[in-house]
Amino acid sequence: MSLNNKINIAYISRTSNLTGAEKITLDLVKALNKDKFKPIVFLPDNKGVFYDELTSSEIDTRIIEMPFLRITYNPFSLMKFFINIIVLNRKFKKIFENENIKIVSCNTIHEALFIFRAVSFLKLKLIICFKNILDKKWKKKIRAKFCSKFAARIIAVSKKAELDYTRFTNSKKENSVVINDSIDYKDYLNGFKSFEINYPGKNNLDFIIVNIGSIQELKGQLMLLQAINSDILKNYQIKVFLVGEIYHKNDTPYKLKIIDFIKENALENKVFMPGYQKDVRNYLSFSDLFVHCPVIDDAFPRVILEAFCLGKITLATRTGGIPEMIEDGFNGYLSEIDKNHLAEKIEFIYKNRDKLSMIKENALNSVKDKFSLKTQVRQTEDIYFEILGKERNR
Repeated sequence: MSLNNKINIAYISRTSNLTGAEKITLDLVKALNKDKFKPIVFLPDNKGVFYDELTSSEIDTRIIEMPFLRITYNPFSLMKFFINIIVLNRKFKKIFENENIKIVSCNTIHEALFIFRAVSFLKLKLIICFKNILDKKWKKKIRAKFCSKFAARIIAVSKKAELDYTRFTNSKKENSVVINDSIDYKDYLNGFKSFEINYPGKNNLDFIIVNIGSIQELKGQLMLLQAINSDILKNYQIKVFLVGEIYHKNDTPYKLKIIDFIKENALENKVFMPGYQKDVRNYLSFSDLFVHCPVIDDAFPRVILEAFCLGKITLATRTGGIPEMIEDGFNGYLSEIDKNHLAEKIEFIYKNRDKLSMIKENALNSVKDKFSLKTQVRQTEDIYFEILGKERNR
C-alpha cells in the first residue's frame, strides 16, 4: 500500500493522563501496521504522561481543547458544555477534511459528542470502544441509542461490556464485536529494573499487598482496608500499598475517607499511599499479592494483565469482565464484593503463598496465549478494513 493509500485514523481522548484505556490506545497505535495506517491522536492538552509517551513514540499527536464534564444539574455548566460540542464539531470537521481522515475512534460517548456531527457530515466511519460498564440503566439506554445511530462499529473489551450495549438496542448484534484488551508482555517488561522500596517498620517477613488504580469509590480501596483491618487479618504481618491518585477533584472526599480510616484504626505503619506512579512495575514486582477490588462492574482492567506479565498472584472481585480474565484457582483468585469474603481469600493466599507457583505460571501464560497484543491489533485492523469495504493484503 503506497503512502497516498494509507488509511488515516483519528483517535480522540478526553485526557492526557495515562490510565488503563489510554495505555491500550498507546499500545495499539504504536503497533499498527504503519505501511497501511496513519494514526493521529487528539488530546485536550500536553500536560500528561499519555502525551509524553505518544510524542516519544513519534505518534502524530494534536492538541484540541476538550472540556471535561461530570454529571451536573447546573444549567450554566451544561449550556457551556453543549456550546463547546458545537464549536468542537466544527473544528474537527475542518481537521478531518484536511487530514483525509477515514475512521474516527473514541473510548467514550463523552469523546464521541465532540466529533459525531463532523463524522456524520463527512460520512466517516465512527468506532466507539466500550472500555467501561455504566452504572445506571438510563445511561446504558442513552449510550446504546447514540451508538446504534452514529457508530459504524462497537468494539467491546469483554462479553459483559458488549452486553451493556446489546441489551439496550434494536441494532443487529453484528454491529458489535468483542476484542479483548491485551498486552505485549515482552515489551511491558522491556527495560524494567527493580529498585528497593522503603517504608516504616520494614521487615523481611512482611506480606506485601499492592492495589493500583485511581482513588475512586468504585475502585474499592476502602473495602480492601476494611478487610485488612478485620478480625480475620488484623494480626497478620501484612502491608498494603495503595498506588494511585484521585482522577478528579470530586473524588477528594473518598480519598479523605480512606485517610481517616487509616488514622482511626492506627494503620499508619501498615497502609501506605505513594500516590500516582508513572511506572507501577516495581510495585507489582515488589508485591506478594496484587488485589484489584472494584465494587461495581469493571469492564476489563488492564492492570490485571500487567500483574500477569510479572507472574503475580492476583485477587480480584467477581464483577464486570474480570471473570473473563481470571479463572478462580487457575490463573488467579476471585472474591465476592464483600470485605469478609475478600479477607478470607487473602488469608488463604497468605497461608499458601509458597504453594502457588502454578497459579503464577498460568497467569503469565494467559498474557502470552490468550491476551496477546498481536492478536488484538490484528483483529482491530480487520475491523478497520471491513468497515471501509477493503480487503487486507496478507
